[in-house]
Amino acid sequence: MWFARPSDYRSGGLRRDVVAGLTVTFVLVPQAMAYGLLAGVPPVYGLYAALVPLLVYTLLSSSPHVAVGPTALASLLTLNGLSAMAEPGSADYITLALQLALLTGALQLLFGLLRLGGLVSLLSRPVLSGFVSAAAVLIVASQLKAFFGLAMPRTAYLHDTLYQFALHLDSFHWPTALLSVGTLALLVAGKRYLPRWPVMLIWIVSATLLVYGLRLDLAGIAVVGEVPAGLPPFVGLDAVGGDLLTLLPVAAVLALISMVETLSIGNALAARHNYYRILPNRELVALGLSKVAGAFFSAVPTSASFGRSAVVEESGGRSAVANLISFVLLVVVLLFLTPLFYYLPIPMLAAVIVYSVGKLFDLTEMRRLYRLAPRELAVLLVTFGFTLFAGLQWGIAGGVALSLAFVFLRAARPHLAELGRIAGTNAFRNVNRFEGAETDPELLIVRFDAELYFGNAEYFGERITEMVEARGTGLRAVILDGHTINDLDTTGLHALEQLHEKLHHRGVALYLTGMIGPVRDFLYRSGMMERMGVESHFLSIQDAIRYHRGEGDRRNWDLPAVQHD
Repeated sequence: MWFARPSDYRSGGLRRDVVAGLTVTFVLVPQAMAYGLLAGVPPVYGLYAALVPLLVYTLLSSSPHVAVGPTALASLLTLNGLSAMAEPGSADYITLALQLALLTGALQLLFGLLRLGGLVSLLSRPVLSGFVSAAAVLIVASQLKAFFGLAMPRTAYLHDTLYQFALHLDSFHWPTALLSVGTLALLVAGKRYLPRWPVMLIWIVSATLLVYGLRLDLAGIAVVGEVPAGLPPFVGLDAVGGDLLTLLPVAAVLALISMVETLSIGNALAARHNYYRILPNRELVALGLSKVAGAFFSAVPTSASFGRSAVVEESGGRSAVANLISFVLLVVVLLFLTPLFYYLPIPMLAAVIVYSVGKLFDLTEMRRLYRLAPRELAVLLVTFGFTLFAGLQWGIAGGVALSLAFVFLRAARPHLAELGRIAGTNAFRNVNRFEGAETDPELLIVRFDAELYFGNAEYFGERITEMVEARGTGLRAVILDGHTINDLDTTGLHALEQLHEKLHHRGVALYLTGMIGPVRDFLYRSGMMERMGVESHFLSIQDAIRYHRGEGDRRNWDLPAVQHD
């Protein structure tokens, strides 16, 4: 089924979709204008970005609930990536924003066609949490000017913004600040005490009428001003298809973040329903084409919105019809209602942005990692710090680099444990975790919990050699429990051969137990089984111990896995 819908959709499904589409439009219109300002373009471009991308994505997506359009994170990435190239709000800047949307969409479309949805795994949860939390701080900082009516320049870094904020406090505008703080307080209170009421829409209409009636714009409160009526103009290829190469680093980060956002939101919502599932590569194609098509209709970069997607679901949306209803209503707004936005106060839009991004700051995840995984907390904090003080692209790069460093470190120093028998059983466990585990002075039983390959082969040999030397001259055999060694390469094989030779010179036997089929096949093909001798390979640790004590036979465990009988 191309458009997912539940089996009982005919029973009130269309009515619920209409209600959901109407509800999400109430949220979408003010948010789209606010995020347009955040992206550094006139507010109407936020509405443009909510139109064509929403239609194209809805027609191609595998999710009936995910809503795309301008978002805080996509807008901030656009602003930070382009503000050094052109003055925000200028014609050149708008052209760059459309080119960025086109390039980002082209990358996502390419990823989808090449079935590269797995690229999202480059961003671990701590990296993403640190990046999004820092972005939330940067978004709030970017609104200080509009929130308090300050005459301060726009900056890309947190420390610069705070410095400029302190430097321009003398331009603090009390009426603007009161409107901003009042709007924020009303939104928070409405969410808590009147969750089913469209508090945001009611206050936007009321505040706009208040500014118009009292002419507060003449008192210094900034307003949106004239918003062009009509559908977004078509932008030709000569304007959109400029020098895209300079935008590639920003587009790559934006494409990756947008992919993660969309798939995360889609999977979270799909888990609550049993009539559809998210298809990652189809989602990438839908995302990519929505941005590419949108760029030709004046849409700046977009992404999936968790807030608006949640509104679609919570309002009862059950199919793609909900987002299509929202699209139709947005067309009506652009055609007939834009003159009503003239006196819409910009400080109120700044408050909407601050309110919308508050939940992005993930303090809960920081506390959880502090208790459970200090290394992952370090990844989160490095990403957080890099993003705040070095820039959004460097934040992602720093977090991914540190994550990969920890991956390589963990792979190079895997867990290696000495085992002992649990009294009265044939179970062997880590002696450092089971104080009563019994050990035999003549035997050293070792478990290596990783593949044995070039990255950890040296550690493997050195660590076991240290354990052998610590046992002294009473040691007669080393038993390597291999059931957790899931792969072996030639460097690992060399380390195993060296270990065998060292032990042989000491008069210590090496027994391999529980080797899985592919590893056993490799040992057989390499001749290692033959060189070690048929008496060195066993099904289990207990078999090796019985053989060492002369109590049992070895059961032909030296044969390749496909020939074992």
